[in-house]
Amino acid sequence: MSFLNELKQRNVLRVAAAYIVVSWLVIQVVETLFPVFGLSDAAIRVVVIVLAIGLFPILIFSWAFEITSEGLKFEKDVDREASSTPQTSKKLDRIIMMVLALALGFFAFDKFVLDPARDLELVEETAQEARTDALLESYGDKSIAVLPFVDMSPDGDQEYMSDGIAEELLNLLAKIPDLRVVSRSSSFAFKGKEINIPSIASQLNVAYVLEGSVRLAGDQLRITAQLIEANTDTHLWSETYDRKLENIFQIQDEISAQVVEELKITLFGGAPKVKQIDEQAYKMVLQARFFWNRRDEGDVERALAHFENALEISPEYAPAWAGVAWANSVLALEGQIDRTEGLRLARVAAEKSVELDPMLSDAHVRLGQAHARAIEWPAAIASYRKALELDPNSPLAMGVTALQIWKTGDFDGSIAMIEKIEEMDPLSAIWPANRFNVLVRAGRYEEALAANERYLILSGNRNGYDQNRAIVFELTGHYQESWELTEGAPDLPDPMAGKAILLHHLGRQDEAEAMRLKLEQSGAPHIWFHMAKIYARWGDIDSAFGQLSEANVSQVPKAFLQYDPHLGALKSDPRWQGVLDSAISVFDE
Repeated sequence: MSFLNELKQRNVLRVAAAYIVVSWLVIQVVETLFPVFGLSDAAIRVVVIVLAIGLFPILIFSWAFEITSEGLKFEKDVDREASSTPQTSKKLDRIIMMVLALALGFFAFDKFVLDPARDLELVEETAQEARTDALLESYGDKSIAVLPFVDMSPDGDQEYMSDGIAEELLNLLAKIPDLRVVSRSSSFAFKGKEINIPSIASQLNVAYVLEGSVRLAGDQLRITAQLIEANTDTHLWSETYDRKLENIFQIQDEISAQVVEELKITLFGGAPKVKQIDEQAYKMVLQARFFWNRRDEGDVERALAHFENALEISPEYAPAWAGVAWANSVLALEGQIDRTEGLRLARVAAEKSVELDPMLSDAHVRLGQAHARAIEWPAAIASYRKALELDPNSPLAMGVTALQIWKTGDFDGSIAMIEKIEEMDPLSAIWPANRFNVLVRAGRYEEALAANERYLILSGNRNGYDQNRAIVFELTGHYQESWELTEGAPDLPDPMAGKAILLHHLGRQDEAEAMRLKLEQSGAPHIWFHMAKIYARWGDIDSAFGQLSEANVSQVPKAFLQYDPHLGALKSDPRWQGVLDSAISVFDE
């Protein structure tokens, strides 16, 4: 018998084939799962090497031994006439076929499920690297994060003071044109965490970090500040200030001036300075902002009370009036106070803030929001533009402005501004969410999905992430995938409209009509808009225009209709221009 026939007789070739197929499947699974658990490429290489080495003993084993009904025996001890090799061959063939089927299933899963996710992640990583390179080119090493200062007071009850002073320093430094300052929400994300400075700086894309501590006992204040160069983790400068509370503004000015000096930033007109007020009123404002940022139950009311207490001491302090405007609007919109009265109080406070300090960017933002809620769109836009003009580096001013730019059709400008905010606030999930919404309106769905991946990483909100994916899948015709993500969503207007659209496209017409009727009878505000989108996506153009003609579209900005992707089927109809002409044309006035 030839050697090849002997290999076949002893099932060595079948064993080799089974081992290779199983090993290939194991390697594919390992390459997918190991990175999820933080294991490096070296761990994958070890698995590949072990499997490769294992082939030789397996071949030797299959040559020397045979599995019989009596157990494992040396091949030489088995009678060829009574050999179970044919039965073993059939079993090996079945194993090979089963593993190949599993491999085919895994290949399909990897190709159609994992590959798109990896592609989106690669797009986002590439975009992030591009943004990082742009930052380095634009600012060089003139970038800084101000970490929350540590409360070193005897009773540990001055956290509002330590947080507040750090935030005030951050805001002061942010006024320096050639210095990129990471926003509060990203810098304060590391509060209470044991993370080294180089790691923090790497995540925030900054060259320097300012940290410190605050100790307040009576009216005696001690502030320690230190500037750290991230790459070398070395202290460039450190100082301790022992003063009375009334000198707090002077200390902040000195710290910001020293940072400017250390970073070798050239300023024309000198470093920005804190606006001084009564120190007790200032303490009240810091406490108010502490509650403002914490936002536990009852904190909005606490913040409002402290803003109002500050105004009792210093009634001309514009930032406190802006805070009152914010707090009243939140309480009104959340239904905790009468909506009409709350928004009226918010508007009065915003107007007072602008009157007292026309150069305060936040005051114009709050006034703009008051105008927008009153459907005074041109006035709202003017206020937002003024806020951005006064403070081009304010994330708040840039955020509200970015969400207006796309309404002119300038999607690139809106996205560019959102990405600029992300540079200053890289750990906030708000901005990728906003970027997603703008990209969807622009019809740039692949980029929208990449932004959604970033949103998930930063927020951990799987429900919001899946809802966003469902929107894109529905708009791109992947109805079954969208339905799987939408089916369990609560019966709120947007998900109900989405379900009605999807059920129609999945051929479940009776269920689609039942969902549409349920939404129509829900009494939700702007129900006509949801109905119009449903009919448009169903292809019932006349019914969609019927909804729009019965609605009061004169209270709606034209852009919300013009750039809504669900109304795309209506835009080639001659009636469409009439609908747009009836809406508010904010940017043409």
